[in-house]
Amino acid sequence: MVRQDSWTPEDDLCLSTTVLDYIKSGGTQLTAFEIVGEKTNRTPAACGFRWNSNLRKMYASEIKEAKLNRTLLKSQKKVHSKSTHRYITNSVSSNSVIGLEDIINSLMQFKEQFEDMRKTIMYLNNKNEELEQKSSKDHNDTTTDDMRSLLEIMKRAEKLGLMNREKPAI
Repeated sequence: MVRQDSWTPEDDLCLSTTVLDYIKSGGTQLTAFEIVGEKTNRTPAACGFRWNSNLRKMYASEIKEAKLNRTLLKSQKKVHSKSTHRYITNSVSSNSVIGLEDIINSLMQFKEQFEDMRKTIMYLNNKNEELEQKSSKDHNDTTTDDMRSLLEIMKRAEKLGLMNREKPAI
């Protein structure tokens, strides 16, 4: 006699594909368990138990692939590269294995982006230095102008007799 609430192959397939998709996209397994639980009228805990006790071992290679995809996607997000993201998405389908050539191409694109960023940083650092030098020169020019103005005021005051070197007698 078979239990009425036993797991069917369709339920197992739904659970495994959902969990693998969530691993690939960087989501949590718990969220995947909750979604499958709603679809199959089971608790997330029951889905988690089924995954960990029966299915996880059968999908070990797919889990590794999904984690690799997730790692590549996270790296791309850090670089904010839309073109690389499109390349990875287009070249790696959800059922294929990432080849060494794909990884090498991704790394080459990361290297190009790194070089572009490095050049941009060098340019911005040079521009920053130029602006600091200009600001310092402008500050020195302003200080020199202020000193000249002060000396002129003192000379005028001396001519007008406002600056007696002797102390006035009281």
